[in-house]
Amino acid sequence: MSIDFHKLRAANIARQAEWAGNEQADLAFRTVEVADEAGELLGAIKKVARAQRGIAGSTLSLQDVADEMGDTVISLDLLAIELGFELGAPESNPMSSLPLLSQALMLDSVVGDLSASVVELLAVRSMVKPQEVEEVQRVYENLQRAIFWVMCLAVALGIGLETAVTAKFNKTSVKYEMATRL
Repeated sequence: MSIDFHKLRAANIARQAEWAGNEQADLAFRTVEVADEAGELLGAIKKVARAQRGIAGSTLSLQDVADEMGDTVISLDLLAIELGFELGAPESNPMSSLPLLSQALMLDSVVGDLSASVVELLAVRSMVKPQEVEEVQRVYENLQRAIFWVMCLAVALGIGLETAVTAKFNKTSVKYEMATRL
């Protein structure tokens, strides 16, 4: 269940060196990237829930959800790199008794909090205020909470998160003809 965050970090740094235009990816871009990937994950979970509940409309497989989980974790690490943070496994066990869609809503809420805390950090940095330490801590806590809820969702759906992250990382590297693999 655990992710080797050190291995992911090394691969992300190596691949970003290959990625054309990466030097334009700043803190605001990385934050929007996380929100986008988490939104895609939530959409995939909704479509799996639709299939499970027999609701008409498009559906997706668990593999599609795993791909979006992989993208979400990769983007969370890229944001952490931008901030100088090391991500790690959550301190509490990533198991939740909440229903699947409630867990998805928790992730959505946390990503909203993460985005808001980054906006606050950017505002504080532009004013050079001493409370930046508080804002940085809030961003870090929200990053860790996001990882926690992605891990809870993986457990609830029976998705091997490290396998999902590795597969999606490598699929993206192949798609964009990059040498770095996880």
